[in-house]
Amino acid sequence: MFKVKLFNLICFSIVMFGLVNGQSKKIRRYSNDWKKSGPEKTWNSTDHKYFYKWRNDLMDRRSKLNDQILRRQKAILNGNKITTEIWNYGSISSPGNRVTDIVWEGLGYGYEFGPFIGAIVPVPAGSHQDAYQKFDSNGNPVLDDDGNPIWLARVISDGLVSLGGEISPDGKTFYGWEPLAFNEQGVPYGDPNSPRIPTSNDVDRSGDGKPDSWPEGWYNPNLKRYVWPGALRQGSSNSDLESFFVVDDRSNKEFKYYPFSDDSTRMGLGIEIECRYYQWSNPLAEDVIFLIYKVTNKSEKDLNDVIFGMWGDPHIGGPSNWQDDLSYFDRDLNMVYAWDEDNRSDVAGRDPGYFGYIFLESPGNPYDQKDNDGDGIIDESRNNGIDDDGDWDVSKHDVGVDGIPNTGDFGENDGLPTAGNAFDIRQPGEPNFEWTDLDESDMIGLTSFAAPNFGGNNRISKDDFIYTSYMNPGEFDSLNSDVAGDNIFLYGSGKFILKAGEARRFSIALLVGDSYDDLTLNAKTARQIYETNYQFAKPPEKPNLTVVPGDEKVTLFWDDIAESSYDPISEEFDFEGYVIYRSTDPSFLDQQNITDINGSRFLFEPLKTSTGGWAKFDLINEYQGPSDIPYTGRGISYHLGNNTGLVHSFVDSNNVVNGQRYFYAISAYDHGTKVMNIGPSESSKTITLNPETNEIFLDINTASVIPSAPAAGYTSGSWDMIDSVAFIDHIEGSGTGSFDLELLDPRALEDNNTFQITFKTNPTRYSVEDLKPITEKRKVKKDVYITLKKSRVNSSSFEVNLENVLMEEGKDYRLFAESGQIVVSSDLTSLISDGDEIEISYTHFPLWDSKRLNFEESNPVIDGLKLYAQDNVLELNREKTKWQPGSVGNYRASVMPYNGSVENIKDSDYEIRWFNTLADTSVLGTATAPFQIWDVTPGRLPFKKDIAVLDYKVRNNTWDLGEDIVIVEPGEGLNVSWQITFEKLGTTETIDPVEGDIFYIATNRPFTEKDIYIYKTIASKIDAEKAKNTLEDIRVVPNPYVVTNRLEPLDRQNPRDRGPRRIYFDKLPTSCKISIYTITGELVKEIFHESSIDNGQEFWDLTTKDNFPISYGIYIYHVDAGDLGEKIGRLAVIK
Repeated sequence: MFKVKLFNLICFSIVMFGLVNGQSKKIRRYSNDWKKSGPEKTWNSTDHKYFYKWRNDLMDRRSKLNDQILRRQKAILNGNKITTEIWNYGSISSPGNRVTDIVWEGLGYGYEFGPFIGAIVPVPAGSHQDAYQKFDSNGNPVLDDDGNPIWLARVISDGLVSLGGEISPDGKTFYGWEPLAFNEQGVPYGDPNSPRIPTSNDVDRSGDGKPDSWPEGWYNPNLKRYVWPGALRQGSSNSDLESFFVVDDRSNKEFKYYPFSDDSTRMGLGIEIECRYYQWSNPLAEDVIFLIYKVTNKSEKDLNDVIFGMWGDPHIGGPSNWQDDLSYFDRDLNMVYAWDEDNRSDVAGRDPGYFGYIFLESPGNPYDQKDNDGDGIIDESRNNGIDDDGDWDVSKHDVGVDGIPNTGDFGENDGLPTAGNAFDIRQPGEPNFEWTDLDESDMIGLTSFAAPNFGGNNRISKDDFIYTSYMNPGEFDSLNSDVAGDNIFLYGSGKFILKAGEARRFSIALLVGDSYDDLTLNAKTARQIYETNYQFAKPPEKPNLTVVPGDEKVTLFWDDIAESSYDPISEEFDFEGYVIYRSTDPSFLDQQNITDINGSRFLFEPLKTSTGGWAKFDLINEYQGPSDIPYTGRGISYHLGNNTGLVHSFVDSNNVVNGQRYFYAISAYDHGTKVMNIGPSESSKTITLNPETNEIFLDINTASVIPSAPAAGYTSGSWDMIDSVAFIDHIEGSGTGSFDLELLDPRALEDNNTFQITFKTNPTRYSVEDLKPITEKRKVKKDVYITLKKSRVNSSSFEVNLENVLMEEGKDYRLFAESGQIVVSSDLTSLISDGDEIEISYTHFPLWDSKRLNFEESNPVIDGLKLYAQDNVLELNREKTKWQPGSVGNYRASVMPYNGSVENIKDSDYEIRWFNTLADTSVLGTATAPFQIWDVTPGRLPFKKDIAVLDYKVRNNTWDLGEDIVIVEPGEGLNVSWQITFEKLGTTETIDPVEGDIFYIATNRPFTEKDIYIYKTIASKIDAEKAKNTLEDIRVVPNPYVVTNRLEPLDRQNPRDRGPRRIYFDKLPTSCKISIYTITGELVKEIFHESSIDNGQEFWDLTTKDNFPISYGIYIYHVDAGDLGEKIGRLAVIK
């Protein structure tokens, strides 16, 4: 007994020694083991930076060895109220991210989320600690064809970073997903030169015609431009914002499974995943991100027992609020969700909401002879070449493999449904067939959910444990609806067979709501969007907005592109109006003040005008007031306006504060469709703020502006006056229509720039040509169209030079003047080679074929000016038809077309010139007259007209008072125009004309093709003398500074902090030095001010030259403006 006790004591001592020794052996910071163990939630920012640099270096080394592997890229999705970082290896948010961590209404909701794929595959015996032998239902070993036992392993492929992700034992290879630049067929997925994931709203910043994040291969020669590879059609995204990337699992070398017999370096499961994320800004979908994954088995081997899952770690309430989350699931909605136990967040006073995911589309199982989704169709498939549900319509859908009508591509107008190319994302296929038809899949739905604690074995690198513990179909864990903690989401759909070459699609919606009811409504909306094949109500096109800061005002103007928008869902032109929003928050959340019946903030309140009404401008028609199509489940309708009529410019002067940054948006909205129960929708107002860098990305219908007083001495530009009245010079033609100019943007005026107005007829329309040549230098790619900065090019002014040698159009290049494109085609005998830089010079028409001839205000703004035109109908101008000043005669005159027929109206002005003797003879008969009639139409050389004197009263062979005079026009036969009759006055004394008297006949004449007008602009400038005289107006705002200032920006990286302090100096000259001193004369800071002429502000962050906060007190400032003079003043700071 003593020996046994001694033995037990020794064993216990050994164990305790091991435990103590193990506890004392702490992993050294920044060591290889420390890096392999992955990010911890207690790490600081330095730890994360070190880890990611090490990780990215490993990834970059691998991508440099294989061109098909793309560099690590990310994007910030901010297409609605959710802002999040995404990575092209599958992660949504990332460990250490405290700024773009699935942010909704100012709070973060996600540590990291990402999809994974699991399957059971054969492996060599004993090749992995999790490998196991396969047995049949009777417990007997299953043998292969050679009689050897079959060994299997449960393999999971993913791209997650949390808890270290998946990495080789030596720490040199990550087993995670690899982003792809292109596939085996050379179809491009991403741009290896860009740091960003391709997004549908990206722009061309470099001027090469290609949005910066898009790959070169997305150029479409049929459309002559780069186009987005839409899932349903080329060149079109289903949503307001879409991102796209593709990954595969070739680097998952943990298990000795070789999916490709001819390439032992490609391991994993042999899968490729196409990832598309959608966001809509429509109020019904503004709290949702749609995640669509298309998983393809690229290998030669079938995959069995496949499970698609999502791993995620929510932190409801912010990145420091992860300890008390609760979670649950809803089988009916296929939704999992989480909320915060104590309803507290990282930001005091801001309650956290509910966060969840809903399974919209799960993989289909076309092999089990069951109707898994209850739609009445058994084993429907997207790979069988059959329109299973019969919804392909030859009259609508026979548009070819690119999904676009009238491009003449493969399958168009052949009378048969055309499936998409499985290997080319640029060929999605015709609508409602195979992969463009949601119903052609026999979905199995959400099959498992668990919410275990974060850490321990609950890490994605534990393949077998995760697969067997949490992914079993039918297992739904409800424990964590009562026990709060740091829990992860693990939910999945399976099991199914994924045969070699086949694909399955998964659609998931990420949801946020301010309550469970709100979250549920968002989930139901997400399902409705999915069930309409993501063809959500399409709003009108976004107008192009320009804003002009002023002194306590902001001027906005926009184009009319939205007014011709066609809604493919309702199949009608349903534009209704415009609405303006203003906010100090780039997400406009402070304007989301209109609540639904649930009390949730739902609709945004438009900007109020200075008179108290909404800045909302709609068509005058039968649509006004609240829509009769309420939002489903919300008990509220969109307000369609008050029949105000449309405008295209607006001056906001309602409590506009100088120095405050404002965000503006102009949204176009439609009236909805009652028949289809589709409510009104408005275009998105997306301002993407990267909180990591405070960089702001504006959409075409949004703007950021700080109003201010202009610089000292500022004089606004205008237009050149021809004389004291006229500002437009009529250089040719005889039209009498009129013009007006409205100055909206003085900044855009160029000095002595000339614009020419010309006309076309039938119908009458006019164009404005900017006569200042534009010069561009562009690099040539053979057969790729170069899109110029301007369209509507004047071909007669167009020149292309290569090394100062003039190129020939039609031989060296082809010009498409209207679209503003040129191309160097391979079929030309061109002197221009691929890669050459050419210099292009041209003039263009910023206004083309405008039919606005009744002073409509919808012409586009040209270099800061809007042109108004008024045409005339051909008629007598009775106001100007009269005796000219200085004439003595006062006969009463009657002027009309001969016999009152409008056919005899002639578009001319005339002078009836009187003489003291006989001056002319009638061409009909021999009657004489003491006057001549001259055609003096402006724009023509004056000439004498033939006349006919109707000598019927006195018949004395001469003209007498009361007898008609008819103007005779040239030509065969009797051509006459105007008939003039002079008579005595009634009661007033009649005075006969004398020599030199002139009676003028004026007509209003429409514009013709002979009319040419020009006008010139004068740029805004600084008047030095005026600047000297206004230096005393320089001031500090606010003064005194008391504790805080409403103009101070928020700290986007640390929303709990107040942000930097600041004041500004106002009405400064464009260039000066500001020196700030204590009252004892000690220099605090020097600020060198350089600004544009329309901005007289300079901000100071209340720090010293050493970047320390200043103390409270009185300070002296000195403004040195050089030759203009100086200003000395005081400011007070009260903290």
